[in-house]
Amino acid sequence: MKRLLYLVPAIALLLASCSKKNELDGTFFNKSNDGRMVYLLTMKSLKDNFVPVDSAVIQNGKFHFDLNETSEPSVAYLVVKEASPGTPAGIPFVYENGSIKVTVDSVAKVKGTPMNDKTQAFFDNLSETVKKLDALDMTISQTTDETTRANYISQMDSLNKDMGNIGFNFVKENIKNKVGEFYFVSFLGLFSDDQVKELETLSNPEHKQLIEEILMMRGAQTGEGNGFVGKKYIDVSGNNPDGKKIALSDYVGKNKLVLIDFWASWCGPCVKEMPNVVNAYAAYKSKGFEIVGISLDEDKAAWVAALKKMNMTWPQMSDLKGWQSKLSAPYHVQGIPYTLLIDQEGNIIAENLRGDQLENKLKEILK
Repeated sequence: MKRLLYLVPAIALLLASCSKKNELDGTFFNKSNDGRMVYLLTMKSLKDNFVPVDSAVIQNGKFHFDLNETSEPSVAYLVVKEASPGTPAGIPFVYENGSIKVTVDSVAKVKGTPMNDKTQAFFDNLSETVKKLDALDMTISQTTDETTRANYISQMDSLNKDMGNIGFNFVKENIKNKVGEFYFVSFLGLFSDDQVKELETLSNPEHKQLIEEILMMRGAQTGEGNGFVGKKYIDVSGNNPDGKKIALSDYVGKNKLVLIDFWASWCGPCVKEMPNVVNAYAAYKSKGFEIVGISLDEDKAAWVAALKKMNMTWPQMSDLKGWQSKLSAPYHVQGIPYTLLIDQEGNIIAENLRGDQLENKLKEILK
């Protein structure tokens, strides 16, 4: 009888653990999204797109998902269809067993399970650096003294390095799981060559191969061109964020130089490079320099939010088809950021100018 009494607590504990629900509960502090659908998106592998697997209606600021049992944590997203202004374009979270809590204000917070708690701490840390970068970027845009601007740009480079180190430390700690693998690819453009090599060395063998495939497929950090220098530009047209049709020919020939900038809101290297493009535009717009951005986004809300956040005030177009975009196809775009510089006669005179390369080229031509 004593032996049975000892077993009762153990059995109760086992039953409690077995009955623990895998679920996600969300709360919007602003109830302007009430009645809208929120979609849960997952992906099969790093080479695939996120696809919706479930949906829920937001009622009185709240929504709920029952989650399937999973053998290992992976990255998933929540997206609100036709979200009200100020709603994050996409909310990443770790799909894992347990009870996940998501709260959404101007930013989203995810907690309740071990990997989500760890990932949220990482994003909080990263967010502080991003705030400093945003403040510095605003200061630079309002500074005309070249010496002062150079000092601010140096500070920005240092902060970008800090951001890379934050990402590197998180990925290194989690490189053996799907979450670390996902953010390795997502933040690839923030890492130094040495950091990439170290993370590849620590990766699972199948992930090393995948990284190499992605690097080859998207041309991340290669800096190589597609052989368009010396050729005439190819006219393409698409919708701007307001839904109005625009074309490259609306700008080429009407400006001394036009930079076509292929990018996307989800592209880490693009985000890293954008402050250089913003600064170049501010310095040379009045001298005959124009930029036309062509986005490889699929999510319009994410595209528009990135334009505002990064102060990208030049013309933009997209067909929201990602890597299947008909706007990028004529230029054989395999990796982003990818740029083409076009003169007033429509000739492509440079490819893949980044950082100081762009500034120096503009200074050379637009004296």
